[in-house]
Amino acid sequence: MKKFKIGSLVALLLGLVLFTGLLVNADEFTDIGSLYDKAVSENIIDPNLYPKANWEKDEISIMRPSYEEYKNYDSSITYESWLKLNNYGVMVDTKEPVLQTKDPTASNIRLRTAQDNIDKFCRDTQAGDILIVGGDFPTGVIGHAVILNADGYVLEMPGGNGWWNGLSDNNRQLPKRQWITEHIKEWTSVYRMRNTGLARQVAQYADTHFYSTYGGATKNIHLDYRITTNIKEINPNYCSKLVWQAYYYGTGNLPVVYGIGSGVIAPTGLPTLFTPAYAPYQVGRY
Repeated sequence: MKKFKIGSLVALLLGLVLFTGLLVNADEFTDIGSLYDKAVSENIIDPNLYPKANWEKDEISIMRPSYEEYKNYDSSITYESWLKLNNYGVMVDTKEPVLQTKDPTASNIRLRTAQDNIDKFCRDTQAGDILIVGGDFPTGVIGHAVILNADGYVLEMPGGNGWWNGLSDNNRQLPKRQWITEHIKEWTSVYRMRNTGLARQVAQYADTHFYSTYGGATKNIHLDYRITTNIKEINPNYCSKLVWQAYYYGTGNLPVVYGIGSGVIAPTGLPTLFTPAYAPYQVGRY
């Protein structure tokens, strides 16, 4: 009998591990349609707003790759758990799809040029507004959240390739016209708290605690990008956690947002983390 070489045995074992891993991974995607049906039955997805065919297309092209990236951060999470974290790709309050791009044949788009929409966004938005934008962002979650830290500027943590390893100095401020121009092909939902004076207070807090200590145009606060379950840790940070922290810390002792022990805040659920008395309303989609 020939002796089995150690190298061959190791290769065989590695092959079995990889093959088993592929089978486990494949099992997660064998009955995706039933997850959509479950979300519909639980009143999470409105099939009139997000038809199954559209959802399945986004699931394959964007959700699944984002999940695979997210597993670099948390290898234990299942696909169903990740979908629940991201509310299956719809906003919790309005059930509007986050990933759906604009239909250029729709009447409301056809009657307005992209420049008109950019101009309207710039006129309508103000300090303290929360923006939830769709699209395929390199952040491991669905959508992206930012805050206007002044009437004319957007503060954000955009993430980037390799985000799961952490990204240094990721916070940035952009003129809002530049920001919306870069995202005009996706839908951007604008949320605003009715107490606009308090919202402006939050915007100033965000500006002086997440960008510039003196509220200037030159950044002297440098935040690293990393998703962690420590909600109250300022650095590192990520997009939707920064927005939540601005309203949590920037409103003093007022019960504006719910306290969270630990976890990950996804952009799709951000508006529902406000208490009823301070709940933001949707100004519009641009």
